[in-house]
Amino acid sequence: MGSLTGRVGVVTGGGQGIGRGIARALAREGMHVAVVDRDAQSAEETVAQLAELGTPGLAVAGDVGDADLADRTIDTALAAYGRLDALVNGAQAMRNGLPFAEHTDADFDLAISTGLWGAFRLMRAGFVPLRERGGSIVNIVSSAGTHGLAGFAGYAAAKEGIRGLTKVAANEWGPFEIRVNAISPQATSPAAEEYFDAHPERRDAKVAMRPIKRDGDAEADIGRTVVFLVGPDSRYITGVTLMVNGGLTIMP
Repeated sequence: MGSLTGRVGVVTGGGQGIGRGIARALAREGMHVAVVDRDAQSAEETVAQLAELGTPGLAVAGDVGDADLADRTIDTALAAYGRLDALVNGAQAMRNGLPFAEHTDADFDLAISTGLWGAFRLMRAGFVPLRERGGSIVNIVSSAGTHGLAGFAGYAAAKEGIRGLTKVAANEWGPFEIRVNAISPQATSPAAEEYFDAHPERRDAKVAMRPIKRDGDAEADIGRTVVFLVGPDSRYITGVTLMVNGGLTIMP
């Protein structure tokens, strides 16, 4: 039996990459996961993998930028399993590599609506069921915000906004035994691969900068960190951002 057996979680952006790795890691520990992704087929593929791991989940197709998705997602998870113990906000759309002055309103809105608004709405919708037993929220943020990465103005703004939500919710919801934390991950993902294929020199430079000279693994490195944060061993941790990036944060 895993440490999360019988518990229920929601993972947005769970159809691929880091989100899929997180969903798989949670399922290995016995958590039933509602996988949210705008690509219905990708969400179903993740759910099929979770079933193979021995813990059935369910797919919720939709764009986190849509105002009604948050309530629909939480209602779907509650109808299927009767409880909610964890929420992982990982979904995010963006256009990257754009100089600040070339960002359009639409580019900025895309990042904010799917990232900041999406996380806010899911957190708000999940509060009442999480309050029943206590639980954990993990928000995915990025070094693009903490380091001010050039070409990522909208994305960085969204992720730093999510870090702000993380701290406010941790402060307000701690009395209900709801812990709210963030992780800033680095791992191989389709989006990262697409970016680094277009900028191979940046991949080499980033690996060279890290004390741990490899890319992170979405399940074994990032997913296992989320397992820790939603599990009993982190019951006295809230309001923090964990940098799960092979030591990139400490480099100049």
